Amino acid sequence: MSKRLQNGFGILLILSFFGYAFFSSLPRKQFTESLFLYAGLFAAFLGIYWITRTAIHSERSLFPVWLGKWIQQPPHLVAWLLAGIALRLVFLWDTPSLSQDFFRFIWDGHLLINGFNPYLYTPDELIAAGVDFIPNASLLHSSMGALSSSHYTNYPPLNQALFGLCSFLGGDSIIHTVMWMRLLIIIADVAIFIYGLKLLRLMGRSPYFILLYYFNPFIIIELTGNLHWEGVMACLLLIGVYYFIVYDRIKSAVFIACSILLKLMPLMIIPVFLKGIKWERLPLYLGIILVLVFVGFVPFLSGELFDKYASSVGLWFGTFEFNASIYYLIREVGFMVKGYNIIGTAGRVLPVFTLITILLIAAIRKNQFPDFLLSSIVFSFTIYLLLSTTVHPWYLTIPLLFSIFTRYRFILLWSFMVFLSYSAYSYPDYKENLWLVGLEYAAVIGMMVFELFSRKRNNYIESL
Repeated sequence: MSKRLQNGFGILLILSFFGYAFFSSLPRKQFTESLFLYAGLFAAFLGIYWITRTAIHSERSLFPVWLGKWIQQPPHLVAWLLAGIALRLVFLWDTPSLSQDFFRFIWDGHLLINGFNPYLYTPDELIAAGVDFIPNASLLHSSMGALSSSHYTNYPPLNQALFGLCSFLGGDSIIHTVMWMRLLIIIADVAIFIYGLKLLRLMGRSPYFILLYYFNPFIIIELTGNLHWEGVMACLLLIGVYYFIVYDRIKSAVFIACSILLKLMPLMIIPVFLKGIKWERLPLYLGIILVLVFVGFVPFLSGELFDKYASSVGLWFGTFEFNASIYYLIREVGFMVKGYNIIGTAGRVLPVFTLITILLIAAIRKNQFPDFLLSSIVFSFTIYLLLSTTVHPWYLTIPLLFSIFTRYRFILLWSFMVFLSYSAYSYPDYKENLWLVGLEYAAVIGMMVFELFSRKRNNYIESL
């Protein structure tokens, strides 16, 4: 039995390695081929997870003891860590195939290291002015797309600092800059692996649950492959939550502030932490977060910063729309009643409903207990995504990560189904297939409802 499990693990790992190598060569217009390959990678991932779970439950060892001796850790943990790194390194020399955002990352990075405030200039403005200090400026400008080049940057200060660091290390080479970005994202995933195991141990859960994040093709492709920094944000937030649960509130506040400075999204879950802090210590905790976030923005302060940054962030609520669920239903009602797209109104109202729901989660649930806190983080982000006008695949990173510490697995299904959204890029004129969007959300919401209300939920979840 052990030999068969070992062989199965090895075969699936090798198939995954070559699968990722082939996936990285596919342009995003080849949606059908990419979808089938993604499904194959997901099947291999679930197979690896099942083999690992079976081996641990039957107390069989898949790996030689010597593998863990050099760092005095169980051999399976070392094997998982190294295997996950190997799968990510497949993408090291590749430029992302499913996203062009990295061109803007490099652009902002070179603005920063040349002493320019990246929040004050659009790429279109600088190109028109004849910018000469950004290497490969014309290529970066044309490749990032008209939507990005015509708007001010919306990436917070810590993200800008990392863009600048990678641009400095990469110099004039786009591929070298991409490699440095990728290495930082891989390091963040390694930190998630380490702290995820710590938190699983603290929660009394088996270590193999970390594989639901660490080996998930969604994570490997969207973060390492496509260079999205949500993984770094998730890493900082996870460490902050870990220290919160072990009552090291100073470190917790520092890491959560850093996660906000990398992406603003963690701001919305601050209310769910409040029940876990004594009222007399609450001002210090919130004060540290507030001060660090303010200090992070200090180097970029100017009379124009707020207006330009707010206008860029506001686009995600009142202008952009992609892969939405409830909003698309509201939009259709708007067309029937008003005769036009009511995103301007919906983009202002839906965030209010999101905030109210999160405040209710914070007030009603027993978030002073770790189990409740972690599931509240999952459901807060889920509500946010279900009410958003724009849901890019990589937005699922945080709820997927925190779901592994809970009994809920609908985010795992979502991490597979969300790939259907890439069908929009297979059309020359960029057109969403609303039937596929409907299928995605019908499956995810259906599973979520089942997990929330089915009497068989506990047995079902334990089987996963």
